[in-house]
Amino acid sequence: MANRTGVYASTFIRAAREETPMHVIRHARPNSCGGVRVCCAFNTRVGRPTIPVETYIRMMYLKRMYNLSYETLVREVSDSITLRIFCRIPLNRRVSDASTLKKLTRKYGPEVVEELLTLVVQKGLEAKVIRGRKVRVDTIVVRSPIKHPTDIGLLADGVRVVTRLVKRLQEVGGGAQTRFRDRTRSLKKVVRAVGYALRGKLKDARVALQEHTLRALEITRKVVSQAERILEEKRCEVQRMRGKAAARGKQLWQELHQTLSLVTRVMAQTVMALKGVRSIPDRIVSLFDPQARPICRSKADVKTEFGYKAVLVETEERIITHFEVHQGNPADSTLLVPAFEEHLRVTGKVPRAVATDRGFTSRANEAYLVGRGVQRISLPSRGYRSPPRKEFERQRWFRELQRWRAGQEATISLPDAQV
Repeated sequence: MANRTGVYASTFIRAAREETPMHVIRHARPNSCGGVRVCCAFNTRVGRPTIPVETYIRMMYLKRMYNLSYETLVREVSDSITLRIFCRIPLNRRVSDASTLKKLTRKYGPEVVEELLTLVVQKGLEAKVIRGRKVRVDTIVVRSPIKHPTDIGLLADGVRVVTRLVKRLQEVGGGAQTRFRDRTRSLKKVVRAVGYALRGKLKDARVALQEHTLRALEITRKVVSQAERILEEKRCEVQRMRGKAAARGKQLWQELHQTLSLVTRVMAQTVMALKGVRSIPDRIVSLFDPQARPICRSKADVKTEFGYKAVLVETEERIITHFEVHQGNPADSTLLVPAFEEHLRVTGKVPRAVATDRGFTSRANEAYLVGRGVQRISLPSRGYRSPPRKEFERQRWFRELQRWRAGQEATISLPDAQV
């Protein structure tokens, strides 16, 4: 089985597009893929065992069809005999870990995975499993797996990561080393003092928090200043390295350079926060996921979430025909047109009805859908509604589409949907 743990994704895509019908893919044996020869694309003797690409594709089909996270997908397949048979996983074999699926997704690349999933949707259209008569569009916050960010917490993370990278870079370089002082212990004391201060009165706690944040900012500046000098000294030394040490040295040097730039931005936004600025553009909320952003959702339980915004297009069969992840918090009204265009590209047909929530409503979006030939458009108006608009939204088909649109909340409201 180890010799059949990988295939070239492009070979499978070509077979799925040209030769292999859906029923052949669904009932193919583990050692075949519609007549395509299975070849070993990756070294399977090192690290955690990988999985056959056929099994990977079937699991990704389930993930997209039911909009599951990787962890939930693994748990559902492990507990279901039917899903094990569908994914070609024997009962006496352990289902691959969620991290294995994530690594394979990164290895194949988002373009290959997107093309594979698009082919599955197109096969469903050919088999008339997917009709595509109605479409509903909504957005969801894809939470980044990070702790709740604070200014002093980000400074502490920056000092800890910079100190670790500097020590590793000095170990690789050898020779005479510039002295680097480890200030992580001092910063830990400051973070601990913040915890003690927050237990007191609110007014006193705010003053103490500001004082401790200034102290943490001063410590971080000293660490960054030392690390920048060492980074400049190691530039020429890393270029003179040869062999494995050269690759390791260049990697550590690049990581330290990127981390210092992020920590510098964190210090700048901390200074702005201390001055009373609350709206900071492109605010960093994690050094380990610098692309994540705070997204205000105005929910009763969670006011602000941290991660990315994703737009989903779903048919009446609950099949996700298109999804796209956006950085930051773009307005929903700007996401409808490109999402609908991608839906048309994948399905090749214009739906008869489209339903969204109020966030997508705009005159431009309604005019666009009318121009595309959509017969029934259920986009509830925001703000003041004129009497003709009220009569329009009171029509039976409009209210039925809105009730149907509300069913998408069950699809997107997954508690463990994470990056």
